[in-house]
Amino acid sequence: MPKNLKSWKTISSKSLLDTRFLKVEEEVCELPNGKVIPDFYTLWQPDWVLILAQTKNGEWIMEHQYRHGTGKIALEFPAGIVDAGESPLEAAKRELQEECAYAGGKFEYLAELPMNPDRHRGRFFVVRATGVEPQGNTHFDMGEEIETLLYSTETVVEKMRSGEIHHPHQIAAFMLYGIDPLQGTLHK
Repeated sequence: MPKNLKSWKTISSKSLLDTRFLKVEEEVCELPNGKVIPDFYTLWQPDWVLILAQTKNGEWIMEHQYRHGTGKIALEFPAGIVDAGESPLEAAKRELQEECAYAGGKFEYLAELPMNPDRHRGRFFVVRATGVEPQGNTHFDMGEEIETLLYSTETVVEKMRSGEIHHPHQIAAFMLYGIDPLQGTLHK
């Protein structure tokens, strides 16, 4: 950590919204130089897990589903909220089964990353799953209607380059695993 930088001090905090999926707080913050920001807003969303899953044949499991924030159908890797008392690995196994009807294989925890360090207090976890197979049936949440798709590494990279896959957290996680979207290669 840089020697000259210091943390802000929260003087007070007031809850503006407190729901299951979103919390908003208005904070009064004092900066290290003594200046005060009277209305800094922070957001909290539940922790979620992103699953970079491949079948035994090496195909990536992806989903088409509607995203109301953009008002569009998105192409994404499977992901979902980590339930209370659940580890990211447990959540990844549950979500992959519920959303895509895939299970088995090997699951490996890769990382914990902030959603947006500027104002968000939530986290997302990256889990890698390999050798998964179709098992059972999907069980969608009330707001979910999901189409499961299988793609080669080359096709995933192509779809990132074209902007069809555009979720920045998902692209970052894919690159964290070792995929270089600019070169289209898998780094070991």
